[in-house]
Amino acid sequence: MIKRTNTTETFFLASKYSEIASLKQLMTNAELVIQVSNLIHQLQRERGLSNLFLASKGERLGDQLCQQIEESKSSQAEFREQLEQLDIESISLTRSSKLFNNIAFALHVLEGMPELREKIREQSIAAEDSCQAMSRIIAALLAVIFEAADLSDDPEITRALVAMFNFMQCKEYAGQERAWAALGFAAGQFEQEDLERISTLVDIQKNSLDTFREFASETQVAEWNKFETGKEHQELDRLRLVISRIEPGKDVTSEISEVWYEIATVRIDAMQVLEREQAAALISLCEQRVSEADTELKKQHDSLEMLTSLNDPTTTSYTPLLDSSLTGMDSANPGMNTDWVRALYGLVQQQAEGLRNMSDELAEARRALSERKRVERAKGLLMQFHGMSEPQAHRKLQQSAMNQKKSLIEVADILINEFEKLKDKI
Repeated sequence: MIKRTNTTETFFLASKYSEIASLKQLMTNAELVIQVSNLIHQLQRERGLSNLFLASKGERLGDQLCQQIEESKSSQAEFREQLEQLDIESISLTRSSKLFNNIAFALHVLEGMPELREKIREQSIAAEDSCQAMSRIIAALLAVIFEAADLSDDPEITRALVAMFNFMQCKEYAGQERAWAALGFAAGQFEQEDLERISTLVDIQKNSLDTFREFASETQVAEWNKFETGKEHQELDRLRLVISRIEPGKDVTSEISEVWYEIATVRIDAMQVLEREQAAALISLCEQRVSEADTELKKQHDSLEMLTSLNDPTTTSYTPLLDSSLTGMDSANPGMNTDWVRALYGLVQQQAEGLRNMSDELAEARRALSERKRVERAKGLLMQFHGMSEPQAHRKLQQSAMNQKKSLIEVADILINEFEKLKDKI
C-alpha cells in the first residue's frame, strides 16, 4: 500500500473542504432550529389556553385546549423526526457537545408533558404551577437554539442566528405575558407579584427587540416596525395600560381574559410569521454559502492544476525566502523560476485574508451572543439558588445594575464570578 503524502496543496484544499462541511452541518442545525421554533410556538399556545382553563375552573376554552394539545403533539413528533435525521457520527462532536447536551435535556423535560397535561385535565394543579412548568420546558427548547447559534463561523449566518434567537426570546416573553395576564383576568384579580412580573416581561421584550434590530436585516426590522405601529399593536398597548393601572387584590372583570388572550395572540402570531421568514432566509443563506464554497473549491482546484504546469524542478520551498516580492529581501538567485511558488503563495494569502476578515466580522455577533449567554446564566443562578422566577431574576439584575451604576453584563459577570468562587470553596 502506497502511503499518500500530504502536500501544501492538500492542506490548502482541506481548508475549503472543512469550511463546506461546517456549512452543511450549520444548514442541518438551521433546519433543527425551525422545528424547535414550531414546537415552541405550539407549546406557548397550549400554555396560555391551559392557564385560562385552570383559572376558570374548567369552564373556559376546554375544547380549544384539547385541539391545541394535538397540535403540540404533532409538532413534537416532527421535532423528534428532525433529530432522527441528524448524522451524529459525522458531526464535529467537540464543538457540538453543548448542543447535544441541551437537546438531551429538552427531550428529558418533554417526557413530563403527558403527566402535566393529565394534571391540567383533572384540574389537580394550580394555574401558576402549570405555567411555570411549561415555561421551563420552553426555556429548555430555547437553549437548543441558543447553542445552535453559537456553532456558526460565518459572520452573516451568525448575525441572522443572533437576530432570530433574540426575536424568539422576545416571543417567549410575549407568550409569558399573555399567559400571566390571562391568568390574572380569569381569576378576577391580580396580585402585586403578578403585576410586577408582567411589567418586567414587557421590559425584557424591549431589550430582546433592541438586539434583534441590531443584527436583523433591514427588511425584517422594517416589517416588525410596521406591525408595532399598526392598529393591532395599539390595542395591545391599551390593554397593557389597563393592566398597569390595576390595583393589587381589587376585582377585575373576568370576561376580559379572552379578549386579552385574543389580542395578545394576534401579536404572537405576527411574530411567528416573521420568525418563519427569518428561518427561511437563514436556510437560503446557508444554501447560498455552500454553493459559493463549492464554486470557490472548484476554482482552487483549477488554479492548482494550472500552477502545476508552471512548476519548475529547480523551485523549492526555500524559494519564498529568497524572493523579494514575497519576503521583502533581495533575491539570492534572480534567475530562478518562482512563478508556481509565487502564485500558490498568493492563493494562500488570499484565503488567509478572507478568513481574517470573516473573523473580525464574526467577533461582533459572537460578542452579543456571549453577553446574552452570561446574562441568562446569571438569571439561572438566581432562579436556582434564590427560588426566583425568570422575570424576578431579570428585575434583580436590573436593580443591581442601577444601584451599582454598572451595565447588566457587568453585574451578571460579578454574580457568576462570585458563584464560581463559592463553588471552588465547597
